Amino acid sequence: MSQLLEKQTTETEQGLPRLFRNRTVDYTLIVVGALVAGFGAYTYFVSSTWLWAGLAAGWYFGAWIAGGVLLAIGFGLLGASIRDRSGVWTAGAVMSFVLGTLSLAGAVTAAVLLII
Repeated sequence: MSQLLEKQTTETEQGLPRLFRNRTVDYTLIVVGALVAGFGAYTYFVSSTWLWAGLAAGWYFGAWIAGGVLLAIGFGLLGASIRDRSGVWTAGAVMSFVLGTLSLAGAVTAAVLLII
């Protein structure tokens, strides 16, 4: 009597490589981006008698652009890390990508206003 031998197969998920790593870089980019964007808001809304009140428009628009880009990168990396650790799209991962997209949209808006 002959036996049929089957080769065992393994299935792999096609997609991006997993980002199992420490989230220190993500949180650092988010905090630095928020501080830079906050500096831009400070120089825009500050009274004319305060420190750094006489800076040109390029300073606060540039700070908003840099802060928005840093926030977008930080939230994007954080969302990818959350999605990779859980294996599914959770609310935290989706919200992180939404915040990253809004940050990038703000940076592009500030760049357009600086050019105009």
